[in-house]
Amino acid sequence: MITTNNNFWVLYGQHTKPTFLENQRTQSEQRNTALEYVKRWENCIDVGSNVGMWTRELANRFKKVYCFEPNPNFIECFNKNITESNVELFKYGLSDIEHTASQGKQSTVLNESPGNVICKTLDSFNLKNIDFIKIDVDGFEYKVLCGAIKTIKESNPTINIEMKSDKRRDIVVKCRAFLRELGYNRISRVKHDEIWLKK
Repeated sequence: MITTNNNFWVLYGQHTKPTFLENQRTQSEQRNTALEYVKRWENCIDVGSNVGMWTRELANRFKKVYCFEPNPNFIECFNKNITESNVELFKYGLSDIEHTASQGKQSTVLNESPGNVICKTLDSFNLKNIDFIKIDVDGFEYKVLCGAIKTIKESNPTINIEMKSDKRRDIVVKCRAFLRELGYNRISRVKHDEIWLKK
């Protein structure tokens, strides 16, 4: 089966094996709005790549896409969905320090208790010339930012970050304060996603 447009292999809670689904909702409204603010198209980072629903479009726009996804079920689908040669997948979670975390096989949520997922900082990968970062990590947003401070300061990328005030208000407050401290302004909000640009 051909994975094009909005057709993807997925493996979520209701599935027992990778399942091919057509016309999936891919957060295109959030993604398209965020990409309107990108000024350069060299390299980007997709944190919480899941099965690659953002990655496919990012690979069409940027010269290089660095992806981070620790869940083995999602990685299996990602590898079926994303075949572009300019995409590199790192099978790690991202955090503020190196540690392990736990995660269910069909869960997007990392638990801070030690477990099966190796977490590293984004800065430890020493990625350069980053023009865009998308962050969707269901509760680890602040930790991801803290571990990415060097990368952000060096490149001043456009940042699209999921901010669910209804579920994780304390994390959202800390993320906003962190970004403002780095000289960023919130430019737009689409559903649960916020777009931040360096002043």
